[in-house]
Amino acid sequence: MTSISGSRLFLLLVIPFLINSFSFKSTLIRKTRRPFVYYLSNNDLSPVQLQSSNTETAISLDIETTQVQLSPQISAEMMTCRAPKSKNSSPGINASSKIAQLPPLVFIHGSFHASWCWAEKYLPYFANLGYDTYALSLRGTGGTFAGEGIKKIKIDDHVNDLDAFLKFVSTDQERQESSNENGVNIPSSLSPPPVLIAHSFGGMVVMKYLEKLFDDGKNNNQKTTPTLLSGTALLCSIPPSGNGKMTGRFLRRSLVDSWKITAGLAMRKCMTNEDLCRELFFGGGATEMDGISEEDMQRFQGYFKRDTDATTDLFDLAKKLPSDKIDDDGLAPFQNQLPPALVLGASDDFIVDTEGVRETAQYFGTDPTFVDSPHDVMLGRRWENGARAIQNW
Repeated sequence: MTSISGSRLFLLLVIPFLINSFSFKSTLIRKTRRPFVYYLSNNDLSPVQLQSSNTETAISLDIETTQVQLSPQISAEMMTCRAPKSKNSSPGINASSKIAQLPPLVFIHGSFHASWCWAEKYLPYFANLGYDTYALSLRGTGGTFAGEGIKKIKIDDHVNDLDAFLKFVSTDQERQESSNENGVNIPSSLSPPPVLIAHSFGGMVVMKYLEKLFDDGKNNNQKTTPTLLSGTALLCSIPPSGNGKMTGRFLRRSLVDSWKITAGLAMRKCMTNEDLCRELFFGGGATEMDGISEEDMQRFQGYFKRDTDATTDLFDLAKKLPSDKIDDDGLAPFQNQLPPALVLGASDDFIVDTEGVRETAQYFGTDPTFVDSPHDVMLGRRWENGARAIQNW
């Protein structure tokens, strides 16, 4: 039998993972409205069990899927769930007054996902807390066509799309006519700028967006950059140095786990292998353990297939990683100008390790927060742990 050297094995595992692990598809999705029924206790805004009782109220919220024009070439899929506009629509919430105080929440997904992953739980959850919620499908995913024949998406394209989307959200908020219980109009200027919430590779897009934001301000000789965000939350984010260092750590710890990541992501086996998909994204185990039914798993894997055709140009990204500009302490060069940041890690994350989470937290000059959750903190049985951490922050 021919032996394989350690260096060759490293290359066999690492190169496919680095080249292919972040992927997006390009077909169009029609506009739909999806009803969500969300149960709240009259005494608490937390989710409760779905059995009926005298103290529960069922709140039906629409998840609306539409297209928003980000540029002459790009029409992007957007999913929204708006806060109830009447205080009687949700127990304990005067949404008409909340709308003037709470910022809109903008959600950015990671690889293999699109806006749908936020619509499952997070959009209705936070809308019931009084927030208008928006989720963008990045260029190249099922709802955001990248262009005829385009198979590689540059990180700058994602950044430009996010920039355009945030401007759209701000304009959309200004258009919302909110009235208090007496019918008096509330000035839209009272609404704060958005909070940006990103998962996995979406965190890399956010870091590059912030880099561009502050670089543009510096190039325009601005001493301070306008406050365009109320805060930034990164959930199980790819760190500023990308996947390279993490891949090396995985290889040193376990060749078996490294192979599972490579097979699941680079070779896209997570689309067809249910057990592998559960282990990578949802914590592994049977349905009763991770809270993902076989029906939902098939649905999610179908989404994964739909959203993995055009791929992010990782060679382009490797030339401009956020870590290239950090100072000696690992901080972003504009860290002291950033809005409040939450960096959230998951104790059961198979894809992003603890060191990666800490590197991201250091970049933002904050301490990491860890919750009991798998990589997909927004889905499955433990989704509420991440939502609670964001809510408390």
